[in-house]
Amino acid sequence: MKVVIVGGGIVGLFTAFYLQDEGADVVVVEQGEVGGWSRAAAGILEFTRFVINRINVKSYPWRYFKMMIRGDARVKTWDWGWIRAYLGVWGKDPPQEMWEAIKTLGDFSWRQYRALAEAKNDFDYAEEPLYEVGVDVGKALEEAKKDPLAPRVEAGKCCGREALAYLDAAKLSTDAFVERMLRELRGVQFVKGKAQEVAGREVWLEGGDVLRADAVVVAAGYWARKFGVPVAPFKGYGFLTNAKADKMFIDMARGVAIVPLSKYTKITGRFDLDGTDNHSPSKKVLQRAREILGNFDVVATAVGYRPCTPDGFPIVDRIGSVVVVTGACRLGWTYGPALGKLAADLALGRRGVEALSAARFIRSR
Repeated sequence: MKVVIVGGGIVGLFTAFYLQDEGADVVVVEQGEVGGWSRAAAGILEFTRFVINRINVKSYPWRYFKMMIRGDARVKTWDWGWIRAYLGVWGKDPPQEMWEAIKTLGDFSWRQYRALAEAKNDFDYAEEPLYEVGVDVGKALEEAKKDPLAPRVEAGKCCGREALAYLDAAKLSTDAFVERMLRELRGVQFVKGKAQEVAGREVWLEGGDVLRADAVVVAAGYWARKFGVPVAPFKGYGFLTNAKADKMFIDMARGVAIVPLSKYTKITGRFDLDGTDNHSPSKKVLQRAREILGNFDVVATAVGYRPCTPDGFPIVDRIGSVVVVTGACRLGWTYGPALGKLAADLALGRRGVEALSAARFIRSR
């Protein structure tokens, strides 16, 4: 069986990983560097804490507006279809089956990352607390008690301040992990090109080439909107630096995440609704980080576009004859293994998870 995957980000790579394991002939189409946009992520894995993705809670628009006023977020891309879908789910709690699906995704992904690290930890995988500073710790502890995923949290200290310590966390180097996946996928063919259209079991590339397969998986983030899926690009920036940090933490007030790794310290920030190529806000991320860490040098920079659905939950569905997997927002790396497995199963003709289908947005209108 031949499967073409459009999109070589972390979810596309995991989809290829599981299809290869099933003996499929796999081709991955990527217009840029394989894993390039995914490398921008912090590499923080939050297996039982979904609150960071709940962009449709009633308070979120006001919080985002305050970020814009501070200059820590901006809106440059308007998608009225996405906005209509957002209004349809705004303030609504997900059904219990959605929480059950998310818990399963987290459990599966955690086991897979552990297994890969146990085989060879060449990607800086470590399970350690994630600290959130700049939050009301008491309020956060109370909210965690009501969380359907039952995250383990406690009060702690980081950077000389009170902090919420989230205990079910892990970290990895996104750059090193992409390289690890490329070594795992030696039997996969990578094609550098831009997919202009997917028609049935054909992928039409810019320049006129056509790839034909038994199944097609679109794991291309924001590009999945071509299939009528409401997904928007929330841009972020990642920097490899020589900054000094002892703990993995997020400064919620400044909007930056700090992840110490073996060779570098990863700094990430911004959540701009922005699909453009203007990356000037990246300077603000470094400014905010230097307010915390002092001066440091930047070794490398990456840009990523988090594909977010209006409710923050991912989509893994068969739309027509094409499998579409997208929308995991800030938790694409966290759920990457499980989303890749579900997409591979759908491509192989197996059943999906109803709670994660795109139909929920049609029902919400």
